[in-house]
Amino acid sequence: MRLLVCGGAGFIGSNFVRVRVRDHGDEIVVLDKLTYAGREENLGGLDAGFVHAGIEDADAVATAIAGVDAVVNFAAETHVDRSLAEPDAFVQTHAVGTWVLLEAARAAAVRYLQVSTDEVYGSIEKGSFTESSPLAPSSPYSATKAGADLLVSSYFHSFGLQTLICRGSNNYGPHQYPEKLIPLMILNALHGDRLPVYGDGMQVRNWLYV
Repeated sequence: MRLLVCGGAGFIGSNFVRVRVRDHGDEIVVLDKLTYAGREENLGGLDAGFVHAGIEDADAVATAIAGVDAVVNFAAETHVDRSLAEPDAFVQTHAVGTWVLLEAARAAAVRYLQVSTDEVYGSIEKGSFTESSPLAPSSPYSATKAGADLLVSSYFHSFGLQTLICRGSNNYGPHQYPEKLIPLMILNALHGDRLPVYGDGMQVRNWLYV
């Protein structure tokens, strides 16, 4: 299978590319604009094509999508605190970028997988959520991700584009940028620095190894 993996030089994307190349023999083209959390070195040793561009670049996307069987979109701005300071970047990547990808996928008649987040459901006081739970985003990060998901769903219903949306919980593992909780805690502990705790520290979170 030939895949266009957007955001494939980032934390989760590069691990996905490594598994698909190593274990499945897929032919991969990575499209990534290499922001602070994306590094081409994350793809070291892999036989994968690379396009240095963002998903909002329609010309680059149109070139990269040629001949692929499916698009997998990991491209994202990913930190809630950053979304409060720079919401425009989140709108551009999540809303505009996803629209550009969907238009390209529709024109090429290829399948599309949107990698989203469980943050779109908002805070769950007790119990759990399902795919049919209402969306209740509470930050520019989760709101723009939810908006992107709704765009993806609309292209399925309006145009018959074959789409899937996956909403994982927090990830940890190789190539994760150190602003995230688990690598931040480890690095601070190793350096003897304060371990940041938000609120009363009683929040419950799920973690998935990437």
